[in-house]
Amino acid sequence: MATVQNLKKKLQVIRSTKKLTLAMKTASTVKYSRLNTLYGNYEKYEQQCVQLYKKYRKEFNDVFYFNNTNAPVCYIVIGANQGMCGAFNSELLNYFESILESEEKPSFIFSCGEKVGEYFRTKGISYEREYNFDDIPSYFQVQQLFEEICCLMQEGKISSVRIVYPEYINMMKQAPVVYDLFGADGTESDNGNPIFVPDKETVISNASKKIFVSILYKKVLEAALGAQAATLTTMRSAYDTACEYCVLLETQINRIRQGQVTADVIEISAEYSTKEDE
Repeated sequence: MATVQNLKKKLQVIRSTKKLTLAMKTASTVKYSRLNTLYGNYEKYEQQCVQLYKKYRKEFNDVFYFNNTNAPVCYIVIGANQGMCGAFNSELLNYFESILESEEKPSFIFSCGEKVGEYFRTKGISYEREYNFDDIPSYFQVQQLFEEICCLMQEGKISSVRIVYPEYINMMKQAPVVYDLFGADGTESDNGNPIFVPDKETVISNASKKIFVSILYKKVLEAALGAQAATLTTMRSAYDTACEYCVLLETQINRIRQGQVTADVIEISAEYSTKEDE
């Protein structure tokens, strides 16, 4: 049977864990709230970019085209910087490994997220470069990644660009998917005869980079939002468990103390009764 001293040590450890999980839960709540607002506002803009790209897919792909179809496939794997977010990272990386196993061409990999890079190094998966975005990623960070992709396209080092990221479904669920950055179906109608100022070629040329960066940035935001949601859910569960365990340990300690006090009272009463009988 555990002694009061041992139970107190356990209680002290659990209380420390409780404070840590509460702090992490609070930090994740703030970041999730900021990301959710940013993502909600940005999603509308990105949807317009996707629709525009679908309408003029051929024209946009004439600006960014692959001149070497036999080159490796470029994969951008977007995960989390931290590891305390449940199965968020493991599901994504297992999904990506299954893609690599079925891939016939060589792979040109960009690692996005500290845990993604750590996993690749542990597994011996070679990758070209590691981009570790902020917990709340900036548009400028994604723009730098896209500029490097453009250079690879021009040099004929890649034949396509696929983004592997956790799609944000809701706060409790994120599912890994793959998205072809330059492969959206051109199924949207042209809806009339729009006027381009000064001309169509200039508008397409100037808008093309912004559209593709916006699509990529939205995926990065989605991964960041999912990571914070998973962290918040995990820390909330850990905090609740710590609180329950604290109550359980305190109850055990109080019961042991109560039993000791009761035993002492009975012993004193017995001694007092014996003296009175004498």
